[in-house]
Amino acid sequence: RVPSAYMGGRRLADGAIVAEKPRWPRYLATGALLATLLATQPSHSSLLEHLESLAEHPSGLLGKLSSLASSLHASVGAESASYGLFRLGSLSGNHYLGILGTWIKLPAFAAVLPSSRRARGSAAASAASYMCTSSFEPAEQLVLLSVLLHLLWLTRPRCMVRHAVCSLDAVQRGRVWTLLTANASHAAFPHLLHNCIHLLQLGPLLHATLGCSDLLALMLTAALASSAASLLWNGVLGGRPKEGSLGASGVAMAMVAANAALYPRALVHVYGLELPAPHAALLYLVVDVVASSSGHGGGGVDASAHAGGAAVGYALARRWQRGLDLFPSF
Repeated sequence: RVPSAYMGGRRLADGAIVAEKPRWPRYLATGALLATLLATQPSHSSLLEHLESLAEHPSGLLGKLSSLASSLHASVGAESASYGLFRLGSLSGNHYLGILGTWIKLPAFAAVLPSSRRARGSAAASAASYMCTSSFEPAEQLVLLSVLLHLLWLTRPRCMVRHAVCSLDAVQRGRVWTLLTANASHAAFPHLLHNCIHLLQLGPLLHATLGCSDLLALMLTAALASSAASLLWNGVLGGRPKEGSLGASGVAMAMVAANAALYPRALVHVYGLELPAPHAALLYLVVDVVASSSGHGGGGVDASAHAGGAAVGYALARRWQRGLDLFPSF
């Protein structure tokens, strides 16, 4: 039993037994992906534009220097090199990946393990503090976990279908952990790549604004909300209890919506496009609705999960704007 299809967005999967498909569509899709990567490799000038936009971003991600000083520093100190399908850039010890017309900051691998400092307080506070002592930001941790689970899809697909696809049937059978594990589960590489780009693009901006604990709370709540929305829409209202979903798109949509709420005038650069943050969020939701209507059962985007994540991201960001703690226990 394997999910029937995974391409982009948080995916539907009913776990039905399907006949083996011909290999040529897979080869064609791989060729199309490679051609797209080659055609959309960012230029060095686009890296400078990306760094300039970060310098002007109100989150202060690049530090306390003025935007003009940061832009001048980037124009002089930034370096990049082409590697065929992608481009790698660097500035002041930070490394950036240019792929599909988008620049994202790569995680720092200087210290993989968290600090040995023990956190005190409740179990939730201890877990959050432990995760926030890692050299990886919360979005980077989710990306690394997603890559790990993707490798398991390649080697243990039956196990992943059982433990990393969220459906009403799975929850009713006691596998409640799928409410969370499905959010880091990607069976197809394009699905994984799409979500990782969004997580690594918006994660650092929101981390600079909210801090580690609040961003972690937002991401965990969005994960649960996207799973709950999928269960309600597909399992309860749709009468399809075995139809499940997987992917980090719900969390990514929460970040998109939170960024739009916090910085409505900021520009979002993704896939070679430059859009105001609210317009980007609206565009994503429209694409989700169109994509979900094009497939049913195992083939469509789970727009309900995306909407659930986006709603939570927007609501929590607005709460943070009013000066309220997202979750006082964190």
